[in-house]
Amino acid sequence: MPTVLIIPERNEGQTPLFVAEQALKSRVIKGVCFVDGWSTDNTYIELARALPDLRLRYPNRRIELLQSYLRATGKGGAMVTGLEWALGAGYRRVLFLDGDIRSVTPQWCELLYEGLVKHGAAMARGYFDRSPLDAQITRHVTRPLMSIYFPEGRNIHQPLGGELAMTDELAHFLLHGQTIDPPHHWGIDTFLTVNAVVENFPIVEVYLTQKTHKPKSLTQLRQMLIECFDEMCRQIDLHGRLKAVPDVRALSVRVIKPENPPERIGEDVRTLQYVDVREQEERFFTFVKGLREPETRLKELDVSEELRKLVLSLFDPETFKERSPELHPETWVPLLDQLARGYIEQNYHVIYHDVIFACWQLRALAFAYHEAGSFEEAEEATERQAQYAYEYGERYRRTSAA
Repeated sequence: MPTVLIIPERNEGQTPLFVAEQALKSRVIKGVCFVDGWSTDNTYIELARALPDLRLRYPNRRIELLQSYLRATGKGGAMVTGLEWALGAGYRRVLFLDGDIRSVTPQWCELLYEGLVKHGAAMARGYFDRSPLDAQITRHVTRPLMSIYFPEGRNIHQPLGGELAMTDELAHFLLHGQTIDPPHHWGIDTFLTVNAVVENFPIVEVYLTQKTHKPKSLTQLRQMLIECFDEMCRQIDLHGRLKAVPDVRALSVRVIKPENPPERIGEDVRTLQYVDVREQEERFFTFVKGLREPETRLKELDVSEELRKLVLSLFDPETFKERSPELHPETWVPLLDQLARGYIEQNYHVIYHDVIFACWQLRALAFAYHEAGSFEEAEEATERQAQYAYEYGERYRRTSAA
């Protein structure tokens, strides 16, 4: 069978229908499956009511609505449910688009499809222009840790994006060829990307211009941050990368920029403010007031004395402004690495989540104030940080070998 689109969603109202309509206008999508993550509003009911009309207007396409197999689940559960269904239905290629996207066009599906068929990839991932204040988890957690511990995939721009396509062979491997099951939460994108990279499946990353979706504050991103950080640490541990990282020079990912990229839908994200940084700073210090034993937690995670002092000084609103420029890539990357190593050594204990969340907020605020004055500046700073993380990992490996 041909290609199916899976739309994982929860509490997204009518937006998943817009995503489906755009996909069904493409020449490559022959079926759509909505997977609801047990919405607590009327989303599931609205989708069920819309299905008869959608099927009537697209009589030659298969259109289904499912709910995640597990109720207490997240995005990962919806994606796994969709993948299992697609493989059972005999589809050879599976595309995913998040259910909250407002800028999707039919060309997105065609370019991701071409990544598999024309470029011979097992996985095709989308990457986009971003607001300078968006994608703080990708910029400061997933990409740097990827560059340190999975350097063969260090050129992936956006390893957490939910816009991707994969072959049935890769889908089957990711679901059933692992020693552990995929996570049923926000860490699913990390799981998919890392394991495809490690197993050397061919991957392409395709430029899709821009993605517009509901903005989220740093506070609202807490659960996503923790789950993505946790899953990356588990992948580092499971693949033995704490003990040995391969000396990789070749890159496993090809980056493709189409001659005619999709049109830019909606407000230009490159100039979009996205979040109020001053408000985020106020929320951060409110959070820090209730933080329990941060110095003890940092010691338990074996953060160096120098970095521990820097972090604790930034927890103080009186010294934050003066010292925040000091939390730049050359200090953040070692701190992130020490947080990750300590978290693994402490068996992923939830007691460390608050201090990890606080440190990430510090880096996001420092980045916003000092390195993200424009789209170009933010992207250049992100690339520099990823490159520094790779070089840091190289130095660490040479020192360990000696």
